Amino acid sequence: MDDEILGATMRGEKLKEHGYSVVLYHCPLAALRCDLSRFDLAILDFQMPGLNGRELFLRMRALGARFPIVLLSGGVNTLSHEERVLFVRCIDKGMPIGHLLETIAKVLDPNQAPDPCT
Repeated sequence: MDDEILGATMRGEKLKEHGYSVVLYHCPLAALRCDLSRFDLAILDFQMPGLNGRELFLRMRALGARFPIVLLSGGVNTLSHEERVLFVRCIDKGMPIGHLLETIAKVLDPNQAPDPCT
C-alpha cells in the first residue's frame, strides 16, 4: 500500500519478477475494502492521504489481518518507537530493492523469529 504510484508500481514489478503475487493499492481506504484473508504479507507506506501507516495497520488488524506487515517509508527514522514497533520490519524507501526482497524472504520464512522494528 503506497500512494506513490510510480515507485510502488516499479517495486511491484520487481517483486513479480521474483515470483511474488502482487496486488497494489494506492489508497488506504481501498485496501481496507479488499478480502484480507487472501494475503500473506502487506507492505505499507506511512505518509498517505486519508490514513497514515499506523492507522491503516490498526484497522487491518481490527479486520482480522494476521499476516506480517512491513513498513516501507521514506521517513522511517522520523517515526516514534511506538509507531515502528507495530511493524514486523521497517525499511527506508532509499534502500536498494534487494534489501526489500531479502526482508520479504525472511519475513515469510516460518523458521525466522519475529524482529520488530526498534
